[in-house]
Amino acid sequence: MELRQLKAFVAVATEGHFGRAAAKLNLTQPGLTLRIQALEKELGVQVLERNAREVQLTAAGTALLPHAKSLLRIEDRALRELRDQADGVAGGLRIAYVAYGAVAFPAEVVAEFRRRYPTVHLETTVGNSALNADQLRNGSVDAAFIYPGYVAPGGSIPDGVTVRLLRRDTVLLALSTDHPLARLDEIPVTALRREPLIMFPTSPGPSATKSMVTVLTRLMGGEPNIVAYEPPDQALEAVAHSSTLVVFANGSRAASAPVPGIAYRRISPALLLDFGFAYFRDNDSPVMANVLRLIDEMAKGEPGDLPEGSELLTA
Repeated sequence: MELRQLKAFVAVATEGHFGRAAAKLNLTQPGLTLRIQALEKELGVQVLERNAREVQLTAAGTALLPHAKSLLRIEDRALRELRDQADGVAGGLRIAYVAYGAVAFPAEVVAEFRRRYPTVHLETTVGNSALNADQLRNGSVDAAFIYPGYVAPGGSIPDGVTVRLLRRDTVLLALSTDHPLARLDEIPVTALRREPLIMFPTSPGPSATKSMVTVLTRLMGGEPNIVAYEPPDQALEAVAHSSTLVVFANGSRAASAPVPGIAYRRISPALLLDFGFAYFRDNDSPVMANVLRLIDEMAKGEPGDLPEGSELLTA
């Protein structure tokens, strides 16, 4: 069984189409077909079912897919580590930050990692939880900070991925300091039933907004009065210049990046978000082991049971 055969199989399984998979691998379609046929001959089983419109996995193909992906990830890591050694670098690590969420802890981890391991080539990128999970799935990053309940679409963590939960964030209400509700220390969700509300369209993900609306509708006893969908920065700016608009904000983001003119208030019942560090559990590289040890050293332990009267938001 050759790695090029597994690459062909994974590409077809992912694309669901021989033509698209061949283009992705820069192969001719007959060449791709030959690789799949050679794989099936060696395994003695059929891994793909073909018809005129689509390709589907057989039971054997479904069993093979996670192992094939794991072998390809190992190959990718091996090649990158060999290149790093040739360049005089003691390994590499690609981490995705989560946008509009927890800021301080991830930055502290990365800064400390750079201090302790200055010869490791560390690359960072940023995206919402859904994008970070996709980047992890397709091999663009080695690890990612995510809100696991906001991985969309489908709300599923990639196969083979472990999430080390780091903290549980609280969702706050962001409103102008001139808003009448700003006088309260804690605002009942039911008091927001008719308040003009801005929601986020794409961050941390469409499913996150859908989840929030579902929970609010249930707690309010009716649909929230959503008047606009804006990205977080623009939403906060709009709220800061209005005495009527409100928007929800992540507690970690609010603490690390305050906005002039904005007051943050707790809501009742509390709405909570789990936050964690996602990585493939078959990644046994020394670099990953070092970053996991560092996270365990710097983290304050995993979140415990949900407090009574609170809600955990999921996709």
